[in-house]
Amino acid sequence: MPEQLIGCWKRHSIAFNNGTVDRTTRVLWLQTASGVADIRISAERPELRHRTGLADCSRDELLALAEQDCFCATTLFDPTTTPYPMAIWPLSLDLFRFQPVVSFPEPGWLEWRDNGSVMLEYAPSGAYEEDWRLLEMNPAFAIHLMKTENNVTECLYLTGNHAVRARSRRHPIAHKSPLVEVVRGRGNDLGTIRAMLDCEFSYAQRSAASDEYIVELSTFPWLEGQSLNFGWIFDIAPGQVVVRDPDGHVWKVDTLWRRDRVSP
Repeated sequence: MPEQLIGCWKRHSIAFNNGTVDRTTRVLWLQTASGVADIRISAERPELRHRTGLADCSRDELLALAEQDCFCATTLFDPTTTPYPMAIWPLSLDLFRFQPVVSFPEPGWLEWRDNGSVMLEYAPSGAYEEDWRLLEMNPAFAIHLMKTENNVTECLYLTGNHAVRARSRRHPIAHKSPLVEVVRGRGNDLGTIRAMLDCEFSYAQRSAASDEYIVELSTFPWLEGQSLNFGWIFDIAPGQVVVRDPDGHVWKVDTLWRRDRVSP
């Protein structure tokens, strides 16, 4: 993975080949030396911070949450393609997705501008062009941790002052349709609908005041504003392959990258 791709990127805009441009959807791409977490949440999603959880949401609110689009995957990088190097996300290397279908199935040519702070992603088909902005220049480290317990996979991604916590649903969704369509098809079976939506992607930024990571955007809106306890992660040593968190859970260290070295 090239050093210039590692970090947390916020999408400024996406322009489609039909002439439409989207500058409002909140999109974050956090890239470590191996794994990637991608979060895409509409700016029109209802304000649900006052809810206490999925069980507290109405059917219409659950339908709105079903519009979100996030995934955890592996990025492969090919520097030999033209006209620009290419990032590839093979479906076979996906960890889990919020949506049962892939919204953007193409690889992307990547072009860096403005000393690496701007990255343009071009779909080879010409379907779209995305404009990404790096939120933190030269992050000192990037970490990807993963654990699986009781059929649930959880990942932690940190790059400098930015982090994503992601957790899969317990049972994959078999239907290969947009989630909102699958949810509508369940009628008023709210128990099943909640289980389909029980998949967390939370983006957090480190607070200069408290040094804690505070959730700014989440598929669970009621988590926004809460802090994530990541202090234990900074004790991971180069070469360490597993780590135990304060609650006793064991995490696999997928990659630990530092600006002066990379270690598995």
